[in-house]
Amino acid sequence: MQPMLFSDPIKLNAARYQDREAITFKGLQFTYREFNERINQLAHALQDIGVDKGDKVAFMLMNCHQLFEVIFACGKIGAVYVPINSRFVGPEIQHVLDDSESVILVLDSRFINEVVPFIEKYRTAKQFITVGIDEQAEFFNYENWISAFSKEEPVPSSPLNELDTLSIMYTGGTTGYPKGAVRSHRSMYLVSLLFSIEFNIGRLGKGLATGPLYGAAALSISLPNLFVGNSVHILEKFHPVEVLKAIEQEKTTTTFLAPPMLEAIFSLPEEILHQFDVTSLKSLISVGAPLHTSTKEKVFEYFRTVELNEFYGATELGGAANLFPEMQMEKDRSVGVPMLGMEIELLNDEGEQVQVNEAGEFFVKGITLCDEYYQRPEANKESFKGEWLSLGDVGLQDEDGYYYIVDRKQDMILSGAINVYPAEIEGVLHEHPKVEDAAVIGIPDEKWGEVPLAAIVLRKGEQAEKEEIIEFCNGRLAKFKIPYHIDFVEELPRSLQGKLLKFQIRKKYE
Repeated sequence: MQPMLFSDPIKLNAARYQDREAITFKGLQFTYREFNERINQLAHALQDIGVDKGDKVAFMLMNCHQLFEVIFACGKIGAVYVPINSRFVGPEIQHVLDDSESVILVLDSRFINEVVPFIEKYRTAKQFITVGIDEQAEFFNYENWISAFSKEEPVPSSPLNELDTLSIMYTGGTTGYPKGAVRSHRSMYLVSLLFSIEFNIGRLGKGLATGPLYGAAALSISLPNLFVGNSVHILEKFHPVEVLKAIEQEKTTTTFLAPPMLEAIFSLPEEILHQFDVTSLKSLISVGAPLHTSTKEKVFEYFRTVELNEFYGATELGGAANLFPEMQMEKDRSVGVPMLGMEIELLNDEGEQVQVNEAGEFFVKGITLCDEYYQRPEANKESFKGEWLSLGDVGLQDEDGYYYIVDRKQDMILSGAINVYPAEIEGVLHEHPKVEDAAVIGIPDEKWGEVPLAAIVLRKGEQAEKEEIIEFCNGRLAKFKIPYHIDFVEELPRSLQGKLLKFQIRKKYE
């Protein structure tokens, strides 16, 4: 039986769509044949310096075509790719390299100053390849290095199996140092196939990669395009105007935009928004943070031709639930229904299924689930219950079978023995016309145990008093949910995928 090997579709597309455009980036264009040949050259180059099946190859890159090449080259020779957040600094980079036991780091030359001071401390990483201009003579330059190698298909040192590890993808680190989710060829192959079906990413379209490709969301939503033979246009990093310009000029049909990215687009002046023709866009996928109702309304008003998919997923599995386009008007703030191949359970603290409209801990299982957290027996014991994995979220299911994320379990506030979910409060705060962003945490209180504190970012040019915010919450929230403390701040720490980094917020108020 032919196994599901992750890089096989690229080889296939190089044969069936030889001269069709595969990748465009900063004026460069690669056909499927050229793209596959570059992947092969990199695969041979990695084997030449001793990379074998099972060896870990880390990369720390801005969005670029080389990032995709590393991923598919690892797939062809049985190596394991390890993405590193491009915002990480020295100790965080070292954590991922050491924790994953990576032997090689492919990095953007602009990050060299974060790497060089720590080189002697890395336990296993001894080879470094730079993308871009590099003054460090001892490092391989990516383009010069791969150019000397064969364009023919590489042969792995031993046969590959679809259950072999393809990637160790580190979680967003919302609670501190991230842990690595071990993903197989089969898992990542199936995510690409299922996302193609669920998000209606068909042939003869064009993807736009604008979110960070080291993250599971942007990568997983780009890959279906390459599986079905579409082109992917890559933006080095997100910028709202560049996104709109790319949609118009490249006629892209599919993209991922996290809620903060959408909010950045809609914060542009009207005269800029209306400069661009965005009618080529057909499928818009959002994940990573709650999509507030006001933002969703702007999506439908501005992107008039799109089908909006709003899904609940994780680095550990791809997607678990999706609010499909035809469901958008039926349910507000829902993450929809289970995706193909996935099951969901909501359990109470005793491990029993909760009733309809009762909050419980989200557990998921399915055909794209990760194998484990890499070398984290305690985390595995805590998160896995047989075939089921908890992602640490609290949710509920309504009488129609739709799921809702109530909050992160660890973020829940226990006030006067009553559970208070910050996400509900944040949702109300986002409705205030002066509020740009908001985060709610629990802080100690002598009388109630914990009370809500709201850190609020106001829109540009706006001013507000604490009393105004509290008055706005009256009638929208029960008294015990209204923030006791309000702090106006310049910005909130978020990952590039839009996740609030609440552990950083808590540090400020400890």
